[in-house]
Amino acid sequence: MVNRSRRALLVGTAVTLVLPRPLGAQSALEQHRPLIDAPSLSEDPTAVPIQVSVAHPMEPEHFIRSIEITLDNDPVPYKGKFLFTPANGQALVAFAMRSGAGGALKAIAECSKHGPFVATKEIRVVEGGCANPPDVTDRSRLGNPRIRLPATLRPGQVVQVRAKVDHTSHTGLALKSGRYVREGPEFYVKQMLVFLDGEKISEFQMSPAVTANPLIRFPLRVPKSGTLRVVFVNNEGQRWEASQPIRA
Repeated sequence: MVNRSRRALLVGTAVTLVLPRPLGAQSALEQHRPLIDAPSLSEDPTAVPIQVSVAHPMEPEHFIRSIEITLDNDPVPYKGKFLFTPANGQALVAFAMRSGAGGALKAIAECSKHGPFVATKEIRVVEGGCANPPDVTDRSRLGNPRIRLPATLRPGQVVQVRAKVDHTSHTGLALKSGRYVREGPEFYVKQMLVFLDGEKISEFQMSPAVTANPLIRFPLRVPKSGTLRVVFVNNEGQRWEASQPIRA
């Protein structure tokens, strides 16, 4: 009887157990599995930096459709879902999130041909990241969206875009006697839409677990020319947008 031992593949502190496979199958797994880059211990639970990427081609018939991020132990477990198209050139998203409890951070990458692939990473945080003081936001100071691209661009190059908006993030939760209780409504940036010459190329669906004044990093395959436009929408329907011409 053949002993088929299991092999542990370690990425940070994320462990995936797989049976031995032919080299081609192993390469396919590596292409699809999300890579989570986040600190194992964060002393600021209101702004835990996270980046999730997938080393996968982004071709018209075969690409990563989305990356969904959750942390089931948290009072606000859903961190966001990030939708991509081949125009992005890469499946990657980076932002800062709130965490109230830590635990197994999970990323699910959806391939257009092969379905979902999952990775996890254990993180620890100081208590209280999902609690907020009462919302005293000056609504007149919301907005000011901006986009930043690298100074030098070449057609076909995949670059990282930085998009930011000034907006508070309230979960409506308070931490009392070690338990989270709801004391008010949520107020946060719910959605970020990305357009290139009027065609939507990305959509980021967020939650109040995204840190205030969100800075989102995402990839773009540089066209010869065009206009990049980013639209932020909050959970009350207010919209802010910024655009930037691209000349490569």
